Amino acid sequence: IIGGVYYETLAAAIKGAKSGETITFLKNINESVTVNQNVTINGNGKQYTGTMTGNAGQTITVQNVNFVNGGFDKSTKSTTGTYTIKDCTFDGAGTYPYAFRFKGANKVVVENCTVKNYLYSFLYVTSSTNTVSVKNVTVEGCPNYAVYFASGVVNATIEGLAVKNSDNGFIINNTAVRNLTVKNCTMENVGTAIVHSGGEKAINC
Repeated sequence: IIGGVYYETLAAAIKGAKSGETITFLKNINESVTVNQNVTINGNGKQYTGTMTGNAGQTITVQNVNFVNGGFDKSTKSTTGTYTIKDCTFDGAGTYPYAFRFKGANKVVVENCTVKNYLYSFLYVTSSTNTVSVKNVTVEGCPNYAVYFASGVVNATIEGLAVKNSDNGFIINNTAVRNLTVKNCTMENVGTAIVHSGGEKAINC
């Protein structure tokens, strides 16, 4: 629903949305969509199964969504767009690869989320991104790693991340992060907290 207008599918609501509007779930949704508008998606505590794919250059906020066997994927390589994910839960059901994957953006913000049972990781950043901010996120049962920075991140701040039952906490590939700040994080039953073979800063963990 947008305002008082009801849409049968999430895809139809995205198509009908104007820039800056909020789409609110009224029921559980099983549908993969491309988010190509500057919108807020408010899950209203409902369950979402599928992949939300963010287009390049958008300003997108996703909040209050309970993802089950799904996630958010910004699959177009670019250095534009702001993507905010907050107050959500994620359950990969042991088969879905990542809760979030970003192939570049201007800014990525993840706040106040719980993540469990993803095949690889909670967050995977694969290409040029100016700013990544993760705050107050709990990750459990992602067997390979919680966070993987593959390349091109200028500034990353990880604060209040709690990781349980993973081989690695963070993996930073070579010089993937220019400036990395890690603080007030906890690791439980984690093989290696930080695998960091490049970059400039890793502090306060």
